[in-house]
Amino acid sequence: MTDSSKMTTRDSGRGPLPIDRAAVEKILSTALGQRRPGLFEHEIYGILEAAGFTTPRHLFAADSKALGGLDLSAIPGDNVVCKLISEQMPHRSEHGGIRFTSKTPEALAEAFGAFGKICVKMGIAMSGMLVVERLDIRDSIPHQLLISLRQDPAFGPVVVLGLGGTGTEVYQDGLKSEKGLFIASAKSIIEGDGVLEGLGKTMFFPIISGKTRITARPLTEPSAIVDAMERFAVLAGAFSASSLETAFTIEELEVNPLQITPDGALVPLDALIKVSPRKVKYIDPPADRIKKLLNPESVLVIGVSDKRPNMGRIILKNIISVGRIPKDRIWLLHKTATEIDGCRAWPSMDALPGRPDLVVFTIPAGEESVALLEDMIKGDKTESIILITGGFGETADGQHLDRRIREAVDEARSRPGGGTVLNGPNCMGIVSWPGGYNTFFLPDYKLAFNGKYGGNVAVVSQSGAWLVTLLSTLATILNPRYMITVGNQMDLTVTDYLMNLKDDPGVEIFCVYLEGLKPGDGARFLDVARKITRAGKKVLVYKVGRTAEGAAAAASHTAAMANDHDVFSRLVAEAGIYEASSLEDMEDAVKVLSLLAGRKIAGNRVGISSDAGYECSVAADHLYSMKLAEFSPETMEKLAQHLTGLVDIHNPVDATPAIFTPAYGEAAAAIIANEGTDCAVISNVAATATQENLPAGPGHKEDITREASHPNTLIRIFKGTEKPMVVCMNEGRIYDPAVRMMEEAGVPVFRKIDRAMKAMDVFIRFGR
Repeated sequence: MTDSSKMTTRDSGRGPLPIDRAAVEKILSTALGQRRPGLFEHEIYGILEAAGFTTPRHLFAADSKALGGLDLSAIPGDNVVCKLISEQMPHRSEHGGIRFTSKTPEALAEAFGAFGKICVKMGIAMSGMLVVERLDIRDSIPHQLLISLRQDPAFGPVVVLGLGGTGTEVYQDGLKSEKGLFIASAKSIIEGDGVLEGLGKTMFFPIISGKTRITARPLTEPSAIVDAMERFAVLAGAFSASSLETAFTIEELEVNPLQITPDGALVPLDALIKVSPRKVKYIDPPADRIKKLLNPESVLVIGVSDKRPNMGRIILKNIISVGRIPKDRIWLLHKTATEIDGCRAWPSMDALPGRPDLVVFTIPAGEESVALLEDMIKGDKTESIILITGGFGETADGQHLDRRIREAVDEARSRPGGGTVLNGPNCMGIVSWPGGYNTFFLPDYKLAFNGKYGGNVAVVSQSGAWLVTLLSTLATILNPRYMITVGNQMDLTVTDYLMNLKDDPGVEIFCVYLEGLKPGDGARFLDVARKITRAGKKVLVYKVGRTAEGAAAAASHTAAMANDHDVFSRLVAEAGIYEASSLEDMEDAVKVLSLLAGRKIAGNRVGISSDAGYECSVAADHLYSMKLAEFSPETMEKLAQHLTGLVDIHNPVDATPAIFTPAYGEAAAAIIANEGTDCAVISNVAATATQENLPAGPGHKEDITREASHPNTLIRIFKGTEKPMVVCMNEGRIYDPAVRMMEEAGVPVFRKIDRAMKAMDVFIRFGR
């Protein structure tokens, strides 16, 4: 049995647990100085001991001669565990690389010889044998855990905790991902930010902490588990890719199992480590130049044709049409023309009447265009550039051009002032209403900005096409304050815009479409998102790339179980970000949060009404974090007055297709006015003769412009309450005018009841 008295526990109110950094440095330096591809397990034990863990007592023999010289009295007991040590065999138990034997020279020699034969048969090199104290333990669920740290390329140090042992992947496959693993950034663990709350949501922690009938008492104290995670977090941070105090980065360290002993101690048994010299230094681009990009006083457009409506010409017309930047401050670069669309053209950068705040660059990728870009960036001839052009990085030639621009940007960033900032390449452009410009290369008849709402929204997207589809889909509603497409993020990233706009009093909602994060940028993204959400603002994100590519080839259990998207999802949730599960989900979230902005959220009790029984059933099945509101006797009486003929009235209310609009409206108003109702979802399956929901036309007498029509009734109810309310109107396109009428009045309308329920849940959870 290991001496658990040596295990240190955290005192209440104490700062981060200390680690012996010098000891870790020495172990890493010695091992890597010998040019070994990895560390031996006894060296990993040394690192864990430096982090504050007590490991089993152990001895290492590199060969049979060293085996004979081991002082076996250093290990207590009559029996030991023998472990085959080979860099080429990470999972020994699957190949007979672990043996339990008596603590005698003869038994150890036999085990060493058997391990040698295994390595010969497999064609791998044997580095030695580790002789380890055999502990009095239970090697089964839930007494064995897995704990690991990993350096996520984007987010930096991350800690993972879950069930361990030889069946780790089997356990994980049978669990929902959010229940099977605890995943958190090292920073949040060190700060103690919701760690116990997050652990409580897993399947395994309540069992370990004695909160279920499976275990009559805690197997170990919760504080011991938190301490173990904090030690890993501190180690991960101290030897991270962003830490310049050490030459080493611990890319991954996994202990499986982390054994819970009968007296509640946590003892590392088997361990893997991956170390590299990788370092990442991220230099923030100058914020004042990003402000100039979003609010320029002068603009230079490069690539405008004087003969045809090319990309540059369309952008020029869009900038002019906004009207904020005067034509005498809109400049063009052209070899022959002197004026296009009332704006002055100049033959070269040096001929310009001043230094532009913003350059919009549309010339196709090539030697000439890159030379011009290099001259602007290296010569600091502009504050900012929007590089619309694609073709950088996609081909061999493009990669060469891409490298040249990146090098120019890096050089500029190292100078005082930070140099020119660049948005793109391969982007749709930017629309900044505070800056008074539109650089999308779409004519207004293809994408008009007619929405009345969304002035509190900033959309930042790596995909221009996605942003355009969002705006087109919500054209009658959404007209965001900023619409920023960042393209390939050669320089400026999504994070840079969040950092720049987080304090903008006009922005309450950040809507982000992500394809990838640059190395080290994920940590910045989480930091700024936390600041935004803690200030009461909202961050919505949709992330593509949800597969576990490469996990099967990973040596560790952790990489196989916690793929990149698992890590992303858990970390963004930890930062208070809403992650949309689909593109429709993203659209619905933007709609409900922008249209219901300012509505009071008193709780999660929802009142539901529909004129279709199936919708009531579906709504009750999709409550998410909400619960059904209870109707007071007074509310029940009002409902009974208007829902005549119904034997049973309950929430959700099935008003039936026979109900007429006035009674339907009175019932909906009663549900919303009910004291126990915090929010409401009011739905209508439109194809009923009793609801006036069509515009005037041949073959019927309906007219939605009448004061008593279905849409006008719901508009009055919506405007008459401060409670959150959404509407669902099912059926087809002939009801689009009624939907558009309500949405133009600011009512969030959804075409399916399950989407309406989810949208309301999003507002209740994130709209505060």
